[in-house]
Amino acid sequence: MPASTTVLVAEDDPDFRRIVTRLLERSGYEVLVAEDGAQALALISPRVQVGLIDWMMPGVDGVEVCRRLKEATEGRAQAIMVTAMAEKADIVRALDEGADDYITKPVDHGELLARVRAAERASVRERDLAAAWLEARSQADRDVLTGLFTRRVCDDALAELTSASPRPPIAVLLLDIDHFKRVNDTCGHPAGDEVLRAVAESIRSQTRRTSEIAVRYGGEEFAVIAPGMALDGACALAERIRQQIASMRLLMAGRVLQVTVSAGVALLEPHETHAEPVRVLIERADARLYAAKHAGRNRVAA
Repeated sequence: MPASTTVLVAEDDPDFRRIVTRLLERSGYEVLVAEDGAQALALISPRVQVGLIDWMMPGVDGVEVCRRLKEATEGRAQAIMVTAMAEKADIVRALDEGADDYITKPVDHGELLARVRAAERASVRERDLAAAWLEARSQADRDVLTGLFTRRVCDDALAELTSASPRPPIAVLLLDIDHFKRVNDTCGHPAGDEVLRAVAESIRSQTRRTSEIAVRYGGEEFAVIAPGMALDGACALAERIRQQIASMRLLMAGRVLQVTVSAGVALLEPHETHAEPVRVLIERADARLYAAKHAGRNRVAA
């Protein structure tokens, strides 16, 4: 393990903070220690690869620290939320707020180190993926209307990711604008183009990790590829996108439009073997998208 790996520990319990810091330092990590959320914000920088963040802290809470860590590192840092709350709803909320993982108190030392090591690997993987894609992609790979990547980029990325060894888990989100034809029919195609641009911008704003690839998949359909993301995290991402789009109010041709999307989420696990893994993954996501549409639209299915 490289000595340069930096872990931010944000914890207001002095005993827990001391134990965790000693454990990580003995394991070779460089540790930045914050006694509360305000100190954590002051220590955040692009060099932090992993954040071990207490949910409940006075003043600035762990959710805000997590959000700011993601922003400062362009999504490359992995955030592990530490919480005494073990209810499923609390865990889902932690993931929904941007955490990559969670661990509940009291903490088993072996489990904590294993989760930090997994987060470190994910951080390195995201950094390498981002660098490769930034180097390989050009403006020609962008959709002219929305500025998102084209479907060809999606296909190439999935082919590359599914052939990698070792292969990370790969999550795919397929999103479709509900009743888009009505927008074109009632407000005209220029208004439809504005809706497509607004939806694309919402998707772009929510894809915070540099390894996440946002795509205009075709027509009113969009996709997000999220390597290294678990199913819970992918569902939380899809739900954030859905909520942001549903909250928009667009003035088109003298009328106010509310736009919604349906989303299907699928995951390809590292241990899975298929003759055509890309086809399997896309078909899974498409089936979930159909289920979301069939269940009433404006929802996420996984």
